[in-house]
Amino acid sequence: MVKRALGALIPAFFVWLIADQYVISPTYAFEASKPFSGDSIHNPYRNYVAAEWTLANLHAHTSSWFGFTNGKGDANDVYEAYDSMGYGIHLISEYQKISKHGDSSASYISAYEHGFNIPKGHQLALGNRQVTWKDYLFPQTLSNKQDILNRLASDEGNVVVINHPGMRLGYKPTDFKFLSNYDCMEVLNSYGPAFEYWDTALSNGKMVSIVGNDDTHNAGNRKAVGKFATLIHAPGREKDEVLRAMREGRTIGVQIPQIASMTFPEKIDMLKRSSPAIERVSVDSGRLSVRFSVPVYDLSITGQGGLKVYATDITTRIDFTIRPEDTYLRVSYMTSDSIRYFLNPVYRSNGRMGNRRDFSTE
Repeated sequence: MVKRALGALIPAFFVWLIADQYVISPTYAFEASKPFSGDSIHNPYRNYVAAEWTLANLHAHTSSWFGFTNGKGDANDVYEAYDSMGYGIHLISEYQKISKHGDSSASYISAYEHGFNIPKGHQLALGNRQVTWKDYLFPQTLSNKQDILNRLASDEGNVVVINHPGMRLGYKPTDFKFLSNYDCMEVLNSYGPAFEYWDTALSNGKMVSIVGNDDTHNAGNRKAVGKFATLIHAPGREKDEVLRAMREGRTIGVQIPQIASMTFPEKIDMLKRSSPAIERVSVDSGRLSVRFSVPVYDLSITGQGGLKVYATDITTRIDFTIRPEDTYLRVSYMTSDSIRYFLNPVYRSNGRMGNRRDFSTE
């Protein structure tokens, strides 16, 4: 009797899941994408002061859900590892669960990784008051993906990050011609860089801030930490300040060299002495100007379509004339310690900032 009941219920459950995802779920009307436009150029680094920027890791897992999910150790392991490397911000982001570790501190930021679908389309929700449990289990349509982002973004004042977009089949680069209601993208992560995804969003007029995260699942393993990071303009390190800076593009992606012969104490020393070496980023009289305090290497500027528009082997300054076809320009370079930095773009603006909007359904 029980077997017969289960034999009927299980197929019915899967039929309901499929119907909910492909029949019942909202269908959204997406506008044709357009590049950034406008006579003014927005510069997220116009008030850059080096001492006000803080190293952060926003994506880390511990043992959770009775060990069912992928994670080892506890929150103390995460804090100990990142404190030792000089990170000023480090969050616990369990799957579908908000960690309360450190919630009495003014710098506490709630975080969790959303998503339990098969293709691994995951998002990082920062500052949310509660967990969103809705997800679509099977390969997702563009409307499925937008519906999840809308639900996550409905929590006022939060930040939504697209996690490891190149992992499995969670997202396609072309998705980012259309998707909105997220603020940042984990361009730098342990599963491979996602510049094609980021440049697709930027080329279609969507201001999305870069994030770099270790996505560590075992902070006790010193080889799993200190691979990627995000510099955030948050001198007070308080929740609202951090989230606002991320929404407004005041982040810098950091890729830390992984040298087999380097010991963990040596990595700590390198990170504590590291600096992006930026003195000033300005946009004046139709020129993008960047000044560095020391020589930097392998510098490039990337623009519309993800195309490289300028490159130099070594320099202490750049003065690039912004052309009519330059809708956005983002700078990347390496310092002498082989740490690579990726800036958010300066971009043409008509006064609208960010990537949040209201969506209508068909």
